[in-house]
Amino acid sequence: MSFYTKLKNKLSKKLNEKELKALPHGYQIIGKILLIKLKPGLLKHKKIIGETVLEMLPYVHTVCLIKEISNVERKPKAEIIAGCKRSTQTLHKEHGCQFLLDVSKIMWSQGNKEERIRLVKLVKPKETIVDMFAGIGYFSIFIAKHSKPRKIYAIDINPDAIEYLRKNIWLNNVENKIEVLQGDCRKFANLLENTANRIIMGYLFKTEKFLPYALKIAKNNAVIHFHRTIKQEEIDKIKEKLIKIGIKNKCKIKILKIIKVKSYAPKIYHNVFDLKISKNQ
Repeated sequence: MSFYTKLKNKLSKKLNEKELKALPHGYQIIGKILLIKLKPGLLKHKKIIGETVLEMLPYVHTVCLIKEISNVERKPKAEIIAGCKRSTQTLHKEHGCQFLLDVSKIMWSQGNKEERIRLVKLVKPKETIVDMFAGIGYFSIFIAKHSKPRKIYAIDINPDAIEYLRKNIWLNNVENKIEVLQGDCRKFANLLENTANRIIMGYLFKTEKFLPYALKIAKNNAVIHFHRTIKQEEIDKIKEKLIKIGIKNKCKIKILKIIKVKSYAPKIYHNVFDLKISKNQ
C-alpha cells in the first residue's frame, strides 16, 4: 500500500474529500527527519498530518514542512510540525558516508543519489576536481571517500553549508583530500585557472551564467558536469547556448551525454550535461 493510500485512510474521518485528494504522495527522509510538502489548502491541517505521519513511521523522530528553497545560497525554509521540537539537525548516512546537516538551513536531494554514484565511477585516479557548488559535500565527500582524486576544491557561498562541509570532511576522515573555499565560486576562477580535470556544477537555475568561470578553471580535455533544470523541449536550445559560450571563451565544448536525474516540477526536469572541454592552443 502506498504512502498516499495509508495516509488517506488514516485521515479519512478528519479531512474532507477534496483535502484527502490533495494529500502528498511522497516524502523525503534525511537521517531521522521526514520532510514533506503540503498544498496551500492543507496547511491548516499540518499538525494533524504531521502527527499521523509519525504514527505511520515510528522510525521517524521529527516531521518538517518544507516550504521553499530561496536565493543563491539555496537555503530551505523548514517548519517542525510534529515530533522532536528541539532541533532540525540530523545525521544522514549513505553508501558509507556520513552527513551532518540542519534541514532548516541546508538542502539535501535524495534524487541525486544515482548521480553521486555515477560520478564516483567516472572519476579517474589522481584527478584534480573543482566542486563549484559543494554544499555540505554531497559530491565532494562521496568522491573523496570512494575514488582516488589528487585533490578536490570544494566551494560554497553559504556559510551554514561551509560549516557543515568542514564537519563532514572530518566525520568522513577525508581532510587530506578536500580543500574548502568559502565564497562565490566565480571569484576563485583566477586562483584555480587551468587547475581542474573535472568540474561539478551542481547549481540548477540558469547555470550557464557560471560556465565561463568553469571554462577558465578547466584544464584542456577536462570534463564538466553541468546541472540545470529544463523543459525537455528546450534541450537543443541549451546545447546551442553552451557551445556558443564555449566559442566566446575560446573553448570547444563537446556534449558527451545528457542524464535526466529527476523530475523537478511539472514538465521540468533536473538534467546533467557531461561536457568535454578542448581549449584552443
